[in-house]
Amino acid sequence: LAQLYKDCNSEKWNWFENYLTYSNSKLPEALFFCYKTTKDDKYLIIAKESLDFLIFISFKDGKFAPIGQNGWYHKNGHNASYDQQPVDAASMVQTLSVAYDITKENRYMKLAIETFYWFLGKNSLNQEVYNNLTGGCHDGIGEYSLNMNQGAESSVSYLLARLSLQISNQ
Repeated sequence: LAQLYKDCNSEKWNWFENYLTYSNSKLPEALFFCYKTTKDDKYLIIAKESLDFLIFISFKDGKFAPIGQNGWYHKNGHNASYDQQPVDAASMVQTLSVAYDITKENRYMKLAIETFYWFLGKNSLNQEVYNNLTGGCHDGIGEYSLNMNQGAESSVSYLLARLSLQISNQ
C-alpha cells in the first residue's frame, strides 16, 4: 500500500491509485493500523496525507459529499457528485474515528461527527438518509432525490458509523 502511494502520489494527488471509487477511506485507515502496530512513522505520514486529501475533496460547503458512483473521480478529471451511498459515509466515520484514536487530533473527531450528520440530513439534499421510523437507512442520495430502498448494507452502514462514534467517545 505504501508503494502504491509512492507510485501515484503527486503534488495535487495524494492517493494510492489514479482514481477514487467507493469506501476510499479504508486505504488510509489500513495505514493508521500499520502505524499503530509497527510504530513506523512512514505509515502515519501516508495515512494522514491521504486522509487529508480525501477530506479536502469530500467536503463541500461544510457537508460530507462522498465520491459519486456515476463516474467516480479520476485523476485530472471531475468528481462525480452522485449517487452517494451510506457505505461511503460509514467508512469515512470509521476511518476518522481511527485517525482520532491514534493521533488524538481533535479535528478528526470533529470531521467524524460532521460526516455522521450526512445520515441525519446534513447532505447535498438536506434530507435524512437514516429513517427513524423504521430504523433503516435509505440506499443513497441521487441528484434530485433519495433512493427510497432500505437495504441491509445501508442500514448496517449507519449502525457501524454510529457504533464507531460511540466507541471513540468513551
